[in-house]
Amino acid sequence: MNEQQISWDDLAIVEAGSLSGASRALRINHANVFKRLSEMVQSLGVTLFNSD
Repeated sequence: MNEQQISWDDLAIVEAGSLSGASRALRINHANVFKRLSEMVQSLGVTLFNSD
């Protein structure tokens, strides 16, 4: 995953306010947006969501 890919996907998710909205904006499958987000989280070693 490269920096440009992270930036565009991240920006689309933030601007759209949801993964579904980002998938529409990026014109890719919702599952692919989720996969890219998961890959980004794993590569950065961070937690974005806490279920507590």
